[in-house]
Amino acid sequence: MKYRLTCVKVFGPSTDYRDVRKAAYQEYLVTNDFNVARLPSHLSVNAGAALGVAFISALLALGISLGLNFANVKEGPVGPDLWTVARESGRELIPDDIQDEVYEASSNTGRAALQLAKSSGLKVIAVADVVRHGSSLLDLGADLLVDRQDPSRAVEIIRSVTKGRLRFALDTVGKETASYLQEALQRANEGGGGQAHLVGLMGLPQTRLPSIKYHSIPIKIFHHAPFVGERAVSWLEELLVAKTLRPPEVAIAEGGLEGINRALDRLRDGSISGKRLVVPIEHSVHKTAAVSNGITNGVGDLTAPIGSIEYADKLNSEPSRIKFAYWVPNVSGGLVISKIKQRTKWDLDSNAGYAQTAERYGFEYALTQIRFMAGYGADNQHESVSFSQAILHHTERLIVMAALLPGPWNPAVAAKQIASIDNYSKGRIAVNVVSGWFKQEFTSIGQWWLDHAERYRRSREFIACLKGIWTEDQFTFKGDFYQFHDYPLKPKPVSKPGRPWPEIFQGGNSIDARENAAAGSDYYFMNGNTLEGFQTQIADVKERAKQHGREGQVKFAVNGFIIARETEGEAIRVLQEIQGKANKEAVEAFGEAVKNAGASTANKAGMWANSKFDDLVQYNDGFKTKLIGTPEQIVDRILLIKSLGVDILLVAFLHYDDDIRQFGEEVLSRVRELEAQGRGKDEAFEIRLTGDVYRARPKDVES
Repeated sequence: MKYRLTCVKVFGPSTDYRDVRKAAYQEYLVTNDFNVARLPSHLSVNAGAALGVAFISALLALGISLGLNFANVKEGPVGPDLWTVARESGRELIPDDIQDEVYEASSNTGRAALQLAKSSGLKVIAVADVVRHGSSLLDLGADLLVDRQDPSRAVEIIRSVTKGRLRFALDTVGKETASYLQEALQRANEGGGGQAHLVGLMGLPQTRLPSIKYHSIPIKIFHHAPFVGERAVSWLEELLVAKTLRPPEVAIAEGGLEGINRALDRLRDGSISGKRLVVPIEHSVHKTAAVSNGITNGVGDLTAPIGSIEYADKLNSEPSRIKFAYWVPNVSGGLVISKIKQRTKWDLDSNAGYAQTAERYGFEYALTQIRFMAGYGADNQHESVSFSQAILHHTERLIVMAALLPGPWNPAVAAKQIASIDNYSKGRIAVNVVSGWFKQEFTSIGQWWLDHAERYRRSREFIACLKGIWTEDQFTFKGDFYQFHDYPLKPKPVSKPGRPWPEIFQGGNSIDARENAAAGSDYYFMNGNTLEGFQTQIADVKERAKQHGREGQVKFAVNGFIIARETEGEAIRVLQEIQGKANKEAVEAFGEAVKNAGASTANKAGMWANSKFDDLVQYNDGFKTKLIGTPEQIVDRILLIKSLGVDILLVAFLHYDDDIRQFGEEVLSRVRELEAQGRGKDEAFEIRLTGDVYRARPKDVES
């Protein structure tokens, strides 16, 4: 007899806390077969870890404690009538207080209850911290938000809105908040409209009122009554497959079990709010955890712990992959010119942590910024080359691009610095040659401020000098800006196959910038743009490179800003908040300073020439790349960008403390999975699938 073994990801909600065999933090868990649910391929293991108890608690509170019949759902898969099922299969497990009514939501269990209640056609009032969680609760379908900051005021609002018709409430916080809900129910019930019902997950008021019926949750019926447990997890599977139930947002506790206390501190200080804390268990050196993370044939069997160097190596094993880079926040103020709160730090210790996380989740490059003085809110600036060297010291695979500014830097000094660091890091340094846009930055340190064409001509000589110094035994150069006479640099940079010198990046939209890329750069950086704008730039630089005898030698990179949220609406609201809280003076000063880099060029197509105020809030037009939406939408857009001929995507985030890892788990790994299936190669297909979001509107083409 032949057997076929099918491997799937499963999770078992742990409600039987008294049985230590079913507790958390064990490599192998004991659970009932009727309590196990399969996890759909589009959800990560971390998302599954956050699902179980919240959903089951909400389901039992509504379905048994308050008797909501999920067989009457209005949208999505039809669910069970748990009250009837429970009476038939486990009545001795049901507390005497259970009757048949329903209402309200808050926290992660509340979010699940909100979705279940809405699927059954109920109206829901959510009492919450509206500033922090209002947008996500509205996305889940809440009919009304009431801010919890003033509980007495919240009671008055609920009473006014419901006009005495409130009968059912669900509290997920504790006795104090349950008491306020009790007050709202009591006042609504003063008109004699019938008995009210209150469910308390975390406790009920000590003082009970005769007009209110109080309920607890029969949690043990889930793991004691097979028919109830099986019906619950079967419906959960159907809801997840149909994507009609959104799992909680998760926050990852770094460092396995040893990192739990640090993660709890983040809960206490409020940096994690409205999320489930997930603790990936790091295996010891002599153990290897087999994980799939949705990555299948074509990438290799990822039998390495997620978030490890081995995992990243296998994740990035396909030669034709698009590579990922991130902006290093080595200047203060984050990566947006906004007064919005950013969980992004600019010190070395924080950046070392960002770099280690990035390279373990699949990032291959990082770009440090060069600033000699404050500009557009960056009041403090660490120097780029030394900062790059420090990051390299803390990492194993990451290639760091150090920004160099011709004028302040002489190519002799730059070539010597980079060659030495390249030897220290075993070939992991690269350079990004920037021609400059900030006039005061030059004049303040006694440098000549050249016009646009001359700055780019100097940069072209600078690049030629770097390459010559790094490759020739005796370098001689007679240019308008630099001269060398039989200069011998030793040691040379590390020479690798396909990399005769540290990679040279350079960007800009102008004709001067494109000519520099075509003549000498390894990578040409592009700002965010329209579909037509990207296509025009890439085609133009390729043709110019061909004319310089460098056909196929110039690769392409694009800048983008990532806002990945559970819904597109939530992501757009974050974008609107960033732009709405823009540092107006700094943005306008930035816009004024870059005019010379854009509008002053001969063809009026330089950097920022067509950028509006909202675009400039994220320098290098990162919002225009439109990597703002759900992880699934962002993945599709990245594959479209790849299909256009882009080799590296350079990204920035609002909250580096959390977003690098989230991007690695939810976006980068999914890109790799779809690349293995052939996505990202057929430009026409990707444009048909996703291209409309990048289409140029009238007067919006930037070529």
